[in-house]
Amino acid sequence: MRKTILTLLLAILTLTTATAQNDVVSAKTAIEIFKGGDFVKAKATLTKQGYKYAGMANLNGSEFCFSKNVQLSKEFIPQSYSAGNSSVIMMSTAFDAKKVVAAKSDNSKVLSLYVYNQKAFAGLQSQVRQLGYNIQREKDGSLLCTRDGEPTISFLRFEMPYPFCMMITE
Repeated sequence: MRKTILTLLLAILTLTTATAQNDVVSAKTAIEIFKGGDFVKAKATLTKQGYKYAGMANLNGSEFCFSKNVQLSKEFIPQSYSAGNSSVIMMSTAFDAKKVVAAKSDNSKVLSLYVYNQKAFAGLQSQVRQLGYNIQREKDGSLLCTRDGEPTISFLRFEMPYPFCMMITE
């Protein structure tokens, strides 16, 4: 009886996490976009999933910015949220060699996915585990996820306006 109840609770938790996650780009898709390294293909993929291109942000250097279920100000600060999970994707200009900002000395390829609730953040972490990544908790509470031959993924907690971040780097 106890085993049945635990199994049922685990199934409900998994379903809740999956449901909370269905309107945020998946970890697998974000990794594919990162590995592809092509702005045009990334934009097409994200547009199909309901993201809107918001322009070039300058929060962490020059980055392409996409948003879903959130309105951004001219400064790329969230102003209002729509129904569903809100998320913002920022991709370094290394995804499009034609638009690389010459003044930027470090043009590493980075993709950051910001979400606004704990369930979406936990759902992304669960997806990364399911992809076979080794997960290590750092002293600052962040998670460092590695897998041979794959990009590195970090899970970071910040303050508003971008509280939860999944960052993919080389």
